[in-house]
Amino acid sequence: MANRPAPLAEFDRRMKALKDFVFADPYIADVAENYKLNSLFKDNVVFISVTDGTERAAVFNCAAPTLEQAWEGASAKARKHISDTKKVTLWLKADIMNDCQITEYSAIRQDIKRSREYFYKKGISFDTGFHTALLEAQLNCGGLINYSSKTLNLERLREYFAWAENDMFTSIPDRLIVFTTVGYICDSDMSTHKLYPDEENYGRRVTGELTKEYIGSIIASSSDYISACVDANGRFDYGVNPVTNDHFTTYNILRHTGTIWSLIMQYDTTKDEKLLPKIDKTIEYMLKSTEQPDDDHIYLVERKSNEIKLGGNAVMIITLATYMDVFGTDKYTDIIRRAANSILTMQEPDGSYYHVLSFPSYERKERDRIVYYDGEATFALAKAYGVTKDEKYLDAAKRALDYFIKNGYTRFCDHWIAYSINEVTLYDPQEKYLSFGLKNANDNLNRIYTQDTTFHTFLELLMATFELYTRIKEQKLAVSYLSKFNAEYFLRTIFRRVHYMLNGFLYPETAMYFKYPLGVVNTFCVRHDSYRVRIDDVQHNIGGYYSVYRHFDELKGYYDDMVKQAAIRAQDEQAADRSEFVKWILNNI
Repeated sequence: MANRPAPLAEFDRRMKALKDFVFADPYIADVAENYKLNSLFKDNVVFISVTDGTERAAVFNCAAPTLEQAWEGASAKARKHISDTKKVTLWLKADIMNDCQITEYSAIRQDIKRSREYFYKKGISFDTGFHTALLEAQLNCGGLINYSSKTLNLERLREYFAWAENDMFTSIPDRLIVFTTVGYICDSDMSTHKLYPDEENYGRRVTGELTKEYIGSIIASSSDYISACVDANGRFDYGVNPVTNDHFTTYNILRHTGTIWSLIMQYDTTKDEKLLPKIDKTIEYMLKSTEQPDDDHIYLVERKSNEIKLGGNAVMIITLATYMDVFGTDKYTDIIRRAANSILTMQEPDGSYYHVLSFPSYERKERDRIVYYDGEATFALAKAYGVTKDEKYLDAAKRALDYFIKNGYTRFCDHWIAYSINEVTLYDPQEKYLSFGLKNANDNLNRIYTQDTTFHTFLELLMATFELYTRIKEQKLAVSYLSKFNAEYFLRTIFRRVHYMLNGFLYPETAMYFKYPLGVVNTFCVRHDSYRVRIDDVQHNIGGYYSVYRHFDELKGYYDDMVKQAAIRAQDEQAADRSEFVKWILNNI
């Protein structure tokens, strides 16, 4: 406690750093003032958000004729809050209004209807003086929009304004003011960041060109979240709704198993020895949920439903095989062999799979549960072959791929299919499998490129295909589909997803508006599901970025060459256009 900063001194230190940063930004003078030119509103409006990380940010605003006056007015209110509460500032954020307009409430409801849940990206003021104004992050992270009824939640708004000690109202006015801002944050380490003002990336920090080191830091912080979720028994804190800070009471052993894979990836990236006991504990917890009916089989059992899921055994094999590879051990070889034998009992002669068995009877319960199990099982069988060199596992995996090809599985846009093709072709690079692997990505590029949510598994699909593609190129393999494969669009899509998925990363500028910011900061969420943070969501994000990290230099090389070739083509096209123009002039003199 002796080293605890003085609250006011810490606030003033951060406020000076933030103000110096904001007022040095040319955008403020050149753009942010322009909204007033064709507007009835002539005041500048500044919002200051502040939190110590243990509770939602307190937000204070001021409207004044000049930006300096508005800044000082909002800052003074925030400083008084710090003086009264004695809270030590962890994150300090400023928002400056750059656009606003009077809008009918009915029109706002239509905008909410057109938006995905938690994707309405405008602030709202309930009065012209901005006394009851809420930033976009307050509206969404505070759960103040009822996306089911397409309305503002009046009850929650009253509670929120009472908590914020702001003016209250009894009903939603017929006319409201909608606005946007440009934001800036002073982070916990005193670094300052401008936030994107465009709608796609609205409200998160500007990252610019991503580096391998930056991607490594994203993996590390997200993995730190997963690591911190492990309890003394090896069980994970399954997930949380950050809006309410309600933790999920359900559990899923399949997702537990996949999340161990993330911890192993983190260790492979960082070599952090503190992870070792957590990895071992989570594996122990997983193995307690297995049953062995005989010496040749083992099944992962979902205890709450007394089910054996094909995907459970599959992910157990994938996780344990990765563990053995990273740690250079053969300790789980027998478990992998028996788990793979169990998958074989669930495969049909045509290569398809039966998905769910009942426990303890081991009787067949459900033919088709979720298509992801098919790719998981095939990937696992190929992994099992890599460990045991038993041909029956590779043969079974190839039968499954033949079934996928025959039944047009590219329509599922499934990352596990990409993983399985990549793994099988390490050992048997048949042309039909290589072509199918490229087609699986190529058929889905438009969907992936334009996807307006972070949809974490898409990056995994792309990166598993990138490994396949680079192997084809480097080994000069003859692949008929290569002529149809849009390599340039493929690479552009990878880099777009790498950037876009950061919109699902809970930077402090978003986390600070949740009920308990420190509980979810610097990890991944699913925004369109109440910003859900669940272990498997984080796992899949880590999986994609981990692959990008491993192959970053190759990716960058391919991308730079693509950009170079595109520039040469553009120059050639310009030269051709000039030549045609000269010919036209000469022919028409």
